[in-house]
Amino acid sequence: MSRIPRTAGLVLLGTLSSLLTSCTGPGPGALDAAAIAAIQHGVRDMASSISRDVGREGPDAWLRYFVEGPEFFMASDGKLQFSNFGDADAVLRAFSRGVAHLELTWDAIRIDPLAPGLAAMASSYGEVFTDPKGHTTRFNGYFTGTAVETPSGWKLRDAHWSSLPPPH
Repeated sequence: MSRIPRTAGLVLLGTLSSLLTSCTGPGPGALDAAAIAAIQHGVRDMASSISRDVGREGPDAWLRYFVEGPEFFMASDGKLQFSNFGDADAVLRAFSRGVAHLELTWDAIRIDPLAPGLAAMASSYGEVFTDPKGHTTRFNGYFTGTAVETPSGWKLRDAHWSSLPPPH
């Protein structure tokens, strides 16, 4: 096995260090306390609005809270559900016809500001779907997503749902 000369190793180490430093971007330390509080407040308000709106209007209301572009995606239980906003729009509109009522509750929401206009959101959740015949289906699990501030408010750029398996 050949050895890297000491000077080449130092150059390589310096180059890797520079690349890592330049790729990390601003972290929470780059945000002051007021910016952190504003991001947390904005994302918490978005989460509250999602719960309220899907309860009043059904699953279609989710569409207001997704980034409307090809960058949006959503996965659930290890499977890609929507690869972009267009997929979400088509599937949710069809799915909504089979839902008479939907309740969504968040519990212990965690919001980590990442940069101005960008945050990670995570929360345990409970959902109850009621079909037109009155049958209910319950889901519980954990949600994670990336929220971005847009001109029309905070929206989810991506989302992931992990549902607990039904009890035996």
